Amino acid sequence: MTAPVLAYKKFYVVNPKASTNQIKNPTFASPDFEEDWTAYGAGYTIEETGDEQRFGAYSMKVNTANMVIGGAYHQNLSVTNGATYTFSCYIKGVAGQAMQIEIRQSTAVKATTTFTSTGYWQRVEVTYTAPGNASDYRAYVIRNAVASVEPFYVDGAQFEQASKATTFFDGYSAGCRWTGTIRNSPSERSANTGLGGELVDLDTYCKVVQVTGLGHGDWNQILTKMTSGGDMYQTHIRKSRNFSIIVDFLGNSLSEIEANRAAVIDLLRPDKLSNLPVNEQFGINWGADSRGHEQRVVRYQGVDVNGNEATNPVDIVCVPLSASMVDTPDLPTYQRAILNFTIPSGLLQGAYNDGAVLDMYADFPAEFIVKRDKYGNWCKFNGSSYDNALKGQGTVQGLNGAVFCMAEGPDGKIYVGGDFTNAGGVSAADYIARWNPVTEQWEAVGAPAFGPASRVNALAFDAAGNLYAGGGFLNAQGVPAADYIAKFDGTNWSALGTGTNGSVNEIAISPEGELYAGGFFTSAGGVANTSHIAKWNGTAWSALSTGLSAGVLALAFAPNGDLYIGGDFVNATGANGDFLCYWDGSAFHMATRHELHELTGSVRALAFGRFGRLYIGGFEIWYDENMMLLYNGGLISMQSKTDSTIYSIAVDQFERVHVGGAFSTIGGLTNTDRCAVWYQGAWLPLDIDLPGNAEIYSFCVASDRSLYIGGNFSTVGKPPYEDAKTSQTVEVDTVVAGSGASANTYPYIQVHGPGTLQAITNYTTGKSVMFDGLTLQAGEWIGLQFDPLNLKFMGGWSGRGNLMRYVVPGSDYGDFYLKPGSNALSMFMTDTTSASGATIAWTPLFWGLDGALL
Repeated sequence: MTAPVLAYKKFYVVNPKASTNQIKNPTFASPDFEEDWTAYGAGYTIEETGDEQRFGAYSMKVNTANMVIGGAYHQNLSVTNGATYTFSCYIKGVAGQAMQIEIRQSTAVKATTTFTSTGYWQRVEVTYTAPGNASDYRAYVIRNAVASVEPFYVDGAQFEQASKATTFFDGYSAGCRWTGTIRNSPSERSANTGLGGELVDLDTYCKVVQVTGLGHGDWNQILTKMTSGGDMYQTHIRKSRNFSIIVDFLGNSLSEIEANRAAVIDLLRPDKLSNLPVNEQFGINWGADSRGHEQRVVRYQGVDVNGNEATNPVDIVCVPLSASMVDTPDLPTYQRAILNFTIPSGLLQGAYNDGAVLDMYADFPAEFIVKRDKYGNWCKFNGSSYDNALKGQGTVQGLNGAVFCMAEGPDGKIYVGGDFTNAGGVSAADYIARWNPVTEQWEAVGAPAFGPASRVNALAFDAAGNLYAGGGFLNAQGVPAADYIAKFDGTNWSALGTGTNGSVNEIAISPEGELYAGGFFTSAGGVANTSHIAKWNGTAWSALSTGLSAGVLALAFAPNGDLYIGGDFVNATGANGDFLCYWDGSAFHMATRHELHELTGSVRALAFGRFGRLYIGGFEIWYDENMMLLYNGGLISMQSKTDSTIYSIAVDQFERVHVGGAFSTIGGLTNTDRCAVWYQGAWLPLDIDLPGNAEIYSFCVASDRSLYIGGNFSTVGKPPYEDAKTSQTVEVDTVVAGSGASANTYPYIQVHGPGTLQAITNYTTGKSVMFDGLTLQAGEWIGLQFDPLNLKFMGGWSGRGNLMRYVVPGSDYGDFYLKPGSNALSMFMTDTTSASGATIAWTPLFWGLDGALL
């Protein structure tokens, strides 16, 4: 299909005009869809669809019949004697097919406009002057009888009292409101908004000669001087910009030229809308909202030699400048003038919306381990239901036993340890296995590695790629003395001396390649003073001072090389160092600056962030808090009061701190499902509801941005025997194919109950908005407008009110955007059913007119 070739550029000024659109749901929005429309023609049917759209998430799909004329119509339209009415709509039909739109009184044809489909969206209109009062008029969209059963699509329908179509609007549009029930009544536009109205072709009064300033936009580059010379580039800030339309006024007399000038001046005069109220209605029973609408719109539309649309329509939201048309004409038949404007946002916007439906609910079996890929997917659709992303080649949806530890190998595979057997149906993959993200299969690590009752607690790789495993096993791969700790070189397992005499819980590898092991053992390799912690240098075990008094449960190296140690012990230095200490290579030290600030409970997890901050988790480690931040020896609260223990911490590349354990609340945040994220100074939930209430023991943040969670949760093995619940991420294109939108845009999202809204995440940009306690009733809906110039989170009924009180601090609600191209979005609701739904809509933004080609 060949797009119409751009031949001419048309520019219109949108002149404010009040109007009423009698089409009740002109964008076929959910849940009303096409209920006010009727199919016309034998074999023709209509339905809503998200496959094509011009405004919002849906359009009306008209399924056709071979060699039959037909389409669809909207009835019960009212007219007044002597008034002129225009029906307009956007139609996307099969290229080359003959079509028409009509105004009828009942079934009697009153006015018709015929056209040929281009295969792209076209706005078509038909006008009729009513000879009397009536309420039985209809608006028809018809395809002629052709040898084809290909469907066509309708969107943005409008029936209004006007001699020609004004800009499209419905009750959701800026400066507009529904006259009755939302999406099931006419909508009206205020006369006081500059963001919609009558399209006035500038060529009516003058000839457009040249347009400047509508190419690539303007921005400030932020650079910082470097002491070594030159600048360091940091970012950019988009600037407002000016553009000009150069026109020629032509006429047969000076009076004619001045009359045309006066008409253009009246279109653009700056006081046209000064201080005028504009009523806008957001939802059911909401009162009028008022905000400034003094900005104006210049509409650009490129056409081919036949007048067909060759570009997407673009609205330039701007402010006319006082430096326009300042000189009066000198000649009686000609004057060249300049119309000057400024664009406050610096961007141009599509005169249409794109949209999509968010499928936000999926059940899938989750056995002891789950994975979220970089696009936000927790599960895979198998054609009839959802599978765990880690199902592999076996029948088990994950693993058949608890996962206690995970580590990413140099080969990009994820190594997993626990008390499971036969991972993915592989008979040798007992207690330790690896997941291959390329083949999506489980693999054995050695053949076989461990015997019965040989749980693995800890995994770590050295710089040479050797894997070390610690746990409760004996004789790894049958190797004598490979007890509780062993090394895998890629082919075989081997012992570290004579091993330890008890369970190894944690392993850490120093920058020098030395291994440190901590656990419940009292001796490593028979060396004295190796109680609960010891060092292996590649050939022998050695002690750290005189060891520690009780179990070691967590190890982490600081950026300066100090080893931080957490566990059940006290008095690591002989007098201080309760539950947390560090080893500097020669002695234990208290981790905090003052003994009064020592921890008060067992430490189960340690992790360093990018900036040298140590995150500490456990149970009541600082009075009633279960997680603290240690920075320069000072303890900092993370508002982490929980109802149970934290077992695992992992920090990703964005300094998001993932924590898991046995808790159900943290920092006052409910429904955290034993896992949560600390980000930008606040606790946020993850977008998954894991089965049962068993513990989470391990996180792994992979280099490809995937997230793995392991623990003791199970779909079938733990009550209440339920599947995991998650959002089903959908890929949303921020542009219609070929439209070339080139700037970030801010969406509008509508969510329908029943269910509890937890999170909205754009995994492409890393932006997310989290909610706490926002439970929607059946039939209730909310609207989330992310435009920072009109930021509004509101319920569809006045009793719900402003939704900002449900937003979790740290959310990106002020900068939640869609980038050009594909965006992977996820919406997560719990306590919901498949009857719930959500839609997303956005207005494509452009740096310049060049991107608007079809």
